[in-house]
Amino acid sequence: MQSKHSGRRLMSRRKIVQAGATLAFVACTAGTVSAQTAPAGYPSREIELLIPFAPGGGVDLFGRTIARVLNSEKIVTRPIQVLNKPGAGGATGIAEMVHVRKGNPHSLLGIATHVFITPMMAGTPYSYKHLTPIAKIFTEHQMMVVRTESPIKSLKEIEGALRKDVGSLRFGGATVGTWDHMTAAKFAQVVGGDPSKITYMAYSGGESDAAILGGHVDVGLGGLDLMDLVEAGRMRVLAVNSPKRLGGRFKDVPTFAEQGYDVVNENWRGLFAPPGVPDAVVEYWRTALKKMLQTEAWKTEMEKNQCVESFETDTFLASLQKEEEEYRQLAMKLGLLK
Repeated sequence: MQSKHSGRRLMSRRKIVQAGATLAFVACTAGTVSAQTAPAGYPSREIELLIPFAPGGGVDLFGRTIARVLNSEKIVTRPIQVLNKPGAGGATGIAEMVHVRKGNPHSLLGIATHVFITPMMAGTPYSYKHLTPIAKIFTEHQMMVVRTESPIKSLKEIEGALRKDVGSLRFGGATVGTWDHMTAAKFAQVVGGDPSKITYMAYSGGESDAAILGGHVDVGLGGLDLMDLVEAGRMRVLAVNSPKRLGGRFKDVPTFAEQGYDVVNENWRGLFAPPGVPDAVVEYWRTALKKMLQTEAWKTEMEKNQCVESFETDTFLASLQKEEEEYRQLAMKLGLLK
């Protein structure tokens, strides 16, 4: 029997597919910036760091932290402006990088696994294969939360609800197929449910936080930045999907594993340039990021949010290709991809 929420869930995915189908047409009508060699005074003007999601989410926080530290530590003296361009699970922003910003050395894209998950799950036309990889920077984990007013107090209660009706609870998080979605799907599978039939509501950026707080979803998934809302007394955290307990302000947050559920995932954050930028520009940003990683300002941010440094440059593309295939196999196993 189809869940009463399934129409809305499928509509969310359908919107992404429909949006993706129009991206090629939109992109072809946009102007481009021709490829150029990196000038001696590079960067010669403001840098635009495009975040393809709404303000307030984990990727947005990542982009703003990168921009702030690079500028405040005077590693990059030109201002770095963060621009939010949400739409189609990140696909709108990727398409803008591929066409509108092609060859533009003053444009960057901050993103995570959406760079291959959205094209795979929704059929949108552009992925990391159409961009210039700069670096993977760090890895983080996801938390499962409920709003403070929720009657749900434990994973056992969620398990009980899913065993009765796998589509009865509304899970909410980032784009369809991302690790937020995967965490919910893996949990459903572990407790004996069909993961392809969970009710999952996809949101962009901070919209998912608002959905959780507003009671529009029953259970929320998101990055470790949700701890700010937990500490403010507005959310209650049920579990984190790390292999072992994290430290710092997360030391009292139990893992799924220690509660008897084999649910472990991780997500990364990285930077890309548009296609057609010179190698010298890529090397400039890799050098700048290496310097950033050594600053106390950056280390403080990593400690606060218990992120794990996973800096990759030359091997980043090969890692993406490997991760994409591993993800494809997992999505097929969970019944989320045919």
